[in-house]
Amino acid sequence: MLVAEHLHFAYPPPGPDFPQTEALRDVTFHLETGEALAVMGASGSGKSTLCHVLAGLTPRYTGGRVSGVARVAGYDVLATVPPTGTVGLLFQDAATQLFNPTVEDEVAWGLEALGTPPPHIGAQVEEALARFGLLDVRTRSPWALSGGQQKRLALAAVWAMRPRVLLLDEPLGGLDPQGRAEVLAALETLSQSSITLLLTTFRPQAAALAPTTLVLADGAATSPTPTAEVLRDEARLVETGILYPPKLWPAMEAHIVPSTTPAIAMQDVHFAYTDGHAALHGVSLEIPQGQFVAIIGPNGAGKSTLLRHFNGLLRPTRGTVYIHGKDVAGRTTGELAREVGFLFQRPEQQLFAATVYEEVAFGVRALRLADAAGRVERALARFALTAFAQTPPSILSYGVQRAVTLAALAALDTPILALDEPAVGLDGREWARLLAWLAERRAAGVTLVIVTHEMELAARADRVVALADGRVVADGAPAEVLG
Repeated sequence: MLVAEHLHFAYPPPGPDFPQTEALRDVTFHLETGEALAVMGASGSGKSTLCHVLAGLTPRYTGGRVSGVARVAGYDVLATVPPTGTVGLLFQDAATQLFNPTVEDEVAWGLEALGTPPPHIGAQVEEALARFGLLDVRTRSPWALSGGQQKRLALAAVWAMRPRVLLLDEPLGGLDPQGRAEVLAALETLSQSSITLLLTTFRPQAAALAPTTLVLADGAATSPTPTAEVLRDEARLVETGILYPPKLWPAMEAHIVPSTTPAIAMQDVHFAYTDGHAALHGVSLEIPQGQFVAIIGPNGAGKSTLLRHFNGLLRPTRGTVYIHGKDVAGRTTGELAREVGFLFQRPEQQLFAATVYEEVAFGVRALRLADAAGRVERALARFALTAFAQTPPSILSYGVQRAVTLAALAALDTPILALDEPAVGLDGREWARLLAWLAERRAAGVTLVIVTHEMELAARADRVVALADGRVVADGAPAEVLG
């Protein structure tokens, strides 16, 4: 059903001065109908490229040089597009495959494209929405959903079409714990059906759904090996940059110097989007300078909305936000950027420059900070990006794009950092760099506010604030709230 034999692929170089580098090197495996295979690998190892080749997208729409064999359900996908309904693909960044006006329209669209009889479409949409926990948002726009909800929606839309082969690129990325449990349950059901499943992942719990696992490193693949055997060798997974277990994490404690003025204060903040959706209901918070606060809660709880009030991207419908004792009303986002470094949930939402160097330098230059060149060089080195300095950010892997956005923040050296899901899509090496930087910022007295679904990271905070339905439902020490 799914065959790769001595598969090689290299993307076209982004410019005349760039070499052509191989993304896949001699990848070989065979999957029979109903079998499942997990593909583990560090960021940039070729996992997404493998999915795109098998789906018939690459090199058809990307260009590049390919050799070897890639067959799906007997079709040579290098020579012809597989028939509609044969392959379903979930992108790592699921939002890039959403385009319909409502959630239920998104799920129905594929069924309509397949010519499903209209009387059957409603029942299949209902089943998909229920399976992936989306019934209560069925009439909302996909763009009004959280990142985790968008991931579940894209998966529901693909699953509803019942393709013979499912290619899932990081299906658990950006999901809250409940969402992960729901998706894992759905994938377990799929793995017991006649659907042939290939999934890429950093997460052992996702890999464990498949009986065999293939490990990619710099485009080269191991032979498929029993998953239990792969996961037992934790040292090898750490060495290849896939895992960074919590026992290796740096200490995150820091001494907080008392201050009469909090870094951030919110008083009875309400916020509603233009479509009428009320996202925050009377939130009041006070965050002392130097504190590390983890914001947790289910997808759609209002976490990203809350964070965007700190740098003025959103303004309260009612209530007041203070940064270092000053009301943000009347202050521009540019002014607030000197005090609050903000990280978007999706890295490509804040990438726009022609090269990585220009991306990291933009904020430093815009704010006219001293030692601009030194700040940029140090930030690039901090996140292992020096070799990518002249590379366009748009062609980098998801994890490396995230590193670029973090480097851009590091170069600004703001007294407050507001980070929205900074660990999504990061491999083990990138986790290590992120946590080392956060520990360094803590020691320097920086205030950290991090939205996260990673409970291990939340457990290292000074304080955990839990949101649900736009309200603070718990606020206290990690042991108390997470317990």
